[in-house]
Amino acid sequence: MSHRDAEELAAEIAWMQDDPSFRPKKDPLNQKQPDSLEARIERLEFRNEKLHKYNEKLTEENKKLRKQLEKVVDEYRNEGKL
Repeated sequence: MSHRDAEELAAEIAWMQDDPSFRPKKDPLNQKQPDSLEARIERLEFRNEKLHKYNEKLTEENKKLRKQLEKVVDEYRNEGKL
C-alpha cells in the first residue's frame, strides 16, 4: 500500500466517521471520473433532452409554415392563377 493509498483510505474513513479535521473537500466515494460511465450517461441524457426539445420546436415551426403555404396556395387558386 502506497502513501497515497493510505491517505485516500484515511480520507474515506474520516468521511464515514464525520471527522471534520480529515474531511476532504469532495466526497471520495461519489467522485466521478471524467470518462466514467455515469458521466457519459448524464451527458447523453442531457443532450437527448435538448435535442428532443429542439426537434419539437422544429416540428411546430414546420406545421406553421405548412399552414402558411396552404393559405397562399388557396389564395392563388381563388384568384384563378393556378
